[in-house]
Amino acid sequence: MYKNYDLGVVIPVRLGSSRVSQKALLPVGPDNIPLLAWKIRQLKKVISPENIYISTEANELKTIALDEGVKIHHREFHLADGHKASFSNVIVGVVKDIPHEHIAWVTCVVPLMSPQEYLQGFREYKEHVLPVNTKFDSLVSVNLLKEYFWDDDAALNYKATKEHTISQNLPNIYRVTNGLYMSSKENMLKNEYILGVKPYKSCVSKIAGIDIDEYEDYEIARDLIGIYKSNENKVLADKMVFLDFDGVIFDSAAEAYSVSMITSGKAENLNGVDINSDHAKAFLSQRYQIGPAWNYYYLLNAIDQKLIEQFPQYLPDQPGTEAKEFMTSFFAVRKNLRKNNWDNWLALNKLYDGSRGFLDLIENYENSCIVTTKDRETVQALLKTNGVSREVKIYDASDYEKHGCKSRLIDALIKENSVIKAIFVDDSYKHLEKCNWVSNLEVVHARWGYVAPDVYHDNKAEVLNKLTTMLQE
Repeated sequence: MYKNYDLGVVIPVRLGSSRVSQKALLPVGPDNIPLLAWKIRQLKKVISPENIYISTEANELKTIALDEGVKIHHREFHLADGHKASFSNVIVGVVKDIPHEHIAWVTCVVPLMSPQEYLQGFREYKEHVLPVNTKFDSLVSVNLLKEYFWDDDAALNYKATKEHTISQNLPNIYRVTNGLYMSSKENMLKNEYILGVKPYKSCVSKIAGIDIDEYEDYEIARDLIGIYKSNENKVLADKMVFLDFDGVIFDSAAEAYSVSMITSGKAENLNGVDINSDHAKAFLSQRYQIGPAWNYYYLLNAIDQKLIEQFPQYLPDQPGTEAKEFMTSFFAVRKNLRKNNWDNWLALNKLYDGSRGFLDLIENYENSCIVTTKDRETVQALLKTNGVSREVKIYDASDYEKHGCKSRLIDALIKENSVIKAIFVDDSYKHLEKCNWVSNLEVVHARWGYVAPDVYHDNKAEVLNKLTTMLQE
């Protein structure tokens, strides 16, 4: 969520409309939600609902705001009654009550301006408007038009003769899209307008410039939403965070021990597993050495033969027949536990102390995702159980198998989404080393996970700060 300065987002909206009846309630998108709800959900992807204000006189629109979890600014009826009040009066009547130093004035009738384009505007405002010595005092979203214009009598920006100008050489003309206006609250009240005298022009996509003024505009926007949706996730992913799951967010060592004990016949069921036993402690002490599931077969043997200290040398490069059979049985036991003892099995996966911040990051940043060899269903269940409400992008064992390794999977995602900067967090140093060749990717070691005792260091706060800083840049 964008938090780099004191910013309030105002969506001014009234129920009446001179050209299109009850425009804010027009259905849009695959779920046919009201236009106002659509706009609120776009903005919630980049700024906290606590910073979004719906300024309206209409109870129907206030209900939508409440359902979407954003704030309501009650607009006096005389400021919403047709065009009886001047635009300046409307601006002052709304802005004076918004408790933020800077205001983003966002219209809901521009449905195809993407969350990333709002985020772009918020960042450009900080970079170009906030500095002390800047020449800009506000920001406005625009389309750059390299087109041929006439008035009633003649061509305005080119010669309509044999000296015809090619479009690339036409002078820059900017069209205000009506999507985003930004200025300080102080200047809006002083100017009685949403812009200053020298606004910075934030260029957005052509479809972001579609403004529903006539019903035909609505039909165009509605029919282009398919294109918009296909590009939205890609546009949002200019930066990405890839998080390993086991060893970074959750500790699944107890689950691995329990499944191994049942697979080996040392326990009949979960009730027969003592996670606090010396045997379990010996097993867990070597969890950082484990790769594929067949490794557990040799770990159990090493414990039985009192060779736990020599386990790394005891572990072969390739599994024997019995180890392969163990691995097949291991996954069958896990599948059976998941099917018949779901809640107890799920409870074996514990959230690391201090990892709540990673869940908050996942909840608030849609360009954060999970890359794991665990199955998607389990990851979704654990995230939901621990308070993550949104649908998280999870790349699981099936994606891993398709690409062969995490580095190739992450590289494919970076290229597919045109990512310019990404961070991958994993407790496995081997996995991180194998990602060194991936362009635009920084790797970060989670040293609180399955690591050797001499490597262990609880660096969660440092890693979280790094991730948040990158996502908010």
